[in-house]
Amino acid sequence: MKVLTQQPTNLKKLTYISTLIALGIVLNFLEPPIFSFIPGIRIGFANIVSVLGLLWFGPLESIVIAFFRTILGSVIKGTLNPIQFGTSVAGGVFSASVMTATYKFFKKNFSIIGISIIGGLSNNLAQFFVVLVITKNNAFWYYLPLLLLFGGLSGWVIGILSQIIYNKMKTI
Repeated sequence: MKVLTQQPTNLKKLTYISTLIALGIVLNFLEPPIFSFIPGIRIGFANIVSVLGLLWFGPLESIVIAFFRTILGSVIKGTLNPIQFGTSVAGGVFSASVMTATYKFFKKNFSIIGISIIGGLSNNLAQFFVVLVITKNNAFWYYLPLLLLFGGLSGWVIGILSQIIYNKMKTI
């Protein structure tokens, strides 16, 4: 009987995780190009689902959400060239992994916003190194401070939005 009682819970969890992945893909599509004049700079609204996945389900699920969200989003958008695909997957999975480690080991030291800022920084850092490895162009080192600045700012925005959503969902 225990197997029968666990199955609906697992199905419910899978449904929620799948919904977060789908929501992340939609948010990626709908994100306005606010800083379109600066290559590689976006707020990254889709990263909200990785933060919420971490808070609601845990570390592994957050990484799984980021992995499938970025891969499926790239396939649906048709952005499978090495730079766009590589930066998307590396940034999403690396930032989810770093946020997971921060949450797991330093949960008492960092708020959701702080964890998200670390995620924004690590996302842009991973994307930077993917571009650097693919292009082998050392001139990109001059671009790193700008990427980190906007990574921290976008992480802050995503953290605030994630905190608001998380708090609202707790009351439902």
